[in-house]
Amino acid sequence: MKVVALGGCGAMGRATSWELAENEAIDDLLIADADIDSADEFAAELPGDVETARVDVTDHESVVETIADADVVANALPYAFNVAVMEACLDADCHYLDLGGLYHKTQDQLEYDDQFAEAGLTAVLGMGASPGLTNVATAMGASHLDEVESIHIRTGARGGGEGFAYSAKTILDELTMDPVVYEDGEYRTLDPLSGRETYTMPAPVGEVEGFHSIHSELATMPTTFPGVEDVDFRVAFSPDLVNICDVLIGLNLTSEEPVEYRGVETSPREFLDWHLDRQPKPGPAEEWKSFRVDVAGTEDGEHAQYRYSTVVESRLDDWGLKATAVWTGVPMGIAAVLVGQGDVTGAGAKPPEELFDPEQFIDELAEREIVIEGEQIE
Repeated sequence: MKVVALGGCGAMGRATSWELAENEAIDDLLIADADIDSADEFAAELPGDVETARVDVTDHESVVETIADADVVANALPYAFNVAVMEACLDADCHYLDLGGLYHKTQDQLEYDDQFAEAGLTAVLGMGASPGLTNVATAMGASHLDEVESIHIRTGARGGGEGFAYSAKTILDELTMDPVVYEDGEYRTLDPLSGRETYTMPAPVGEVEGFHSIHSELATMPTTFPGVEDVDFRVAFSPDLVNICDVLIGLNLTSEEPVEYRGVETSPREFLDWHLDRQPKPGPAEEWKSFRVDVAGTEDGEHAQYRYSTVVESRLDDWGLKATAVWTGVPMGIAAVLVGQGDVTGAGAKPPEELFDPEQFIDELAEREIVIEGEQIE
């Protein structure tokens, strides 16, 4: 099996690349990235003979040529490129996975379901931590129920150092775009940073304050689980990061309205994305990432609720990666192998909760010391 890790030397891509390089099912691993020097340097750290290639993801033919002989493409690039890579996979006749489309992009990607199904290909939309592990955990909870009534997803973290844990653009989008929730069987759009709630995550994360945020789970779960009445998602970033973003928002630096400065037309947000992307990335630091999923409904005519949660720790000694990268990149690596082996339920462009056997996936995760624990809440 040949897998292409697209954007494989970015933070999330590195975790996916490590997972793939250590998996005996992979015969050929190619790390494709715009920064070929970083790709070459990183590939030398990985076990086995890992190939590299420079690719310009904005050049359709370049992407198709790079992935032409691959079985699976694991796309760890920013979500803005998801559709472009999917189209390249269709032309190259290979399966596709990504880390999520932040709701709106996921909706666009779902439109490719028929094309992938007709081609006999699978596109997994959102196979990181959240979306990804949260979807698998939700499917596991739903498997116990005759009917799902509500799904509540919470995430939190402890440690990790200063700065943006991953793409600054994506984090700003999560904090500034209007979040979507599904309440009483209908979609609602809320204000950014609204719905603040204090909740307790598994130790050592503990008590955190989260808020509603735009997320891909909302684009699929109301359809995946017919009859569900309520689905929501809350994220808890570090207070320091939220304070920084509050200031940026308050100064209108996240505005996308065009302005002219010294003869150049841009927007505050466009400049901010450019500037933050060029800042030094946070160094390795101990970190714990956690999610909690509560799935409630009816079982044998009675109300029942199941809770699934996990805590993932940094792997600084072996991979040199923080928990944010590990719990996002490893699931996509596992899923890439399962897709390549045909261990999914059908073809098309679909979310993880529709494609994978949740028990099998949770067992695979446990072998990598990512343990999702479940319990019935009385």
